[in-house]
Amino acid sequence: MAEFPRRSRFTRLAAWSVVGLVAFLGLIQLVPYGRDRTPQPAIRPFQWRDPGAAALARSACYDCHSGETRWWWAVKVAPFSWLAQQDVDRGRRHLDFSNWNGRLTPERLDRALRRGMPPAYYTIAHPEARLDEAQKQTLVAGFRASLPGNAALAPSGPWWLVRVSNTDPESDRILEESCSSCHSASRAADFHTSNPAKAQALIDKMVRRGARISPAGEEILIRRFTR
Repeated sequence: MAEFPRRSRFTRLAAWSVVGLVAFLGLIQLVPYGRDRTPQPAIRPFQWRDPGAAALARSACYDCHSGETRWWWAVKVAPFSWLAQQDVDRGRRHLDFSNWNGRLTPERLDRALRRGMPPAYYTIAHPEARLDEAQKQTLVAGFRASLPGNAALAPSGPWWLVRVSNTDPESDRILEESCSSCHSASRAADFHTSNPAKAQALIDKMVRRGARISPAGEEILIRRFTR
C-alpha cells in the first residue's frame, strides 16, 4: 500500500512531461524559419548533356544545391524543418545548379563525392541518393562533358571576382541613397540569396526603416541580390 502514492506521483509527472513536450512541439511550429518552401526560379540552370548524369545529380545533389528542392513531410515539421532549411541555404550558397556560377570543377565534384557527399544523414532518409563508385564516375564524367555548353552561363572573370562583377552603378546608387543614413551601404551590398522572396524581405525592411525605393528600384535590387 505504501508504494501506491509514489507510483501515482510518478504517473502524474510523466503525464505532465508528455503534455509539456506536446505543447512545446506545437509552439515551435509557429516559428517562421524553415517554412518558406516557395519554388525557386531557375535563373541560369545548368544544362546536362547526359540524361543519366542529370538523373544522378537530381537524386543526389539537387535537394540542397538547386531550386528544385523536394520538401518531404518530415522536414516540414520543426525542428527538422530548421535543420533542412539551414542545409539548403548553405548548399545553395556553395553550389546552385539552378543559378550556375561556374565555380564547380570536375575535380572538386569528384573530391566532394569521395569525401561523403551526399552526407549519411541525408542518404538514410533518401536511399536513392546513395551513389556507388560507378555512379559517381558517371556523374563526374557527365558533368565534365556538360561544362563547355554552360560556359556562357557563368559570370565572367575569376570566381573570387564574381561578386564584384555582379554589381552595377544603378544598384550601387540605390543602395548608397537608401542605406547611408543608417549604416554603410556595404552591409546590403554584400547580401546574396537564391530566394527572391528573401531579397524582397530585405527591401521591405529597408523601406520600413525609411528608405525610399521605387518599384523599378526594387526590381533592380532583387536582380542584384539574387544573381
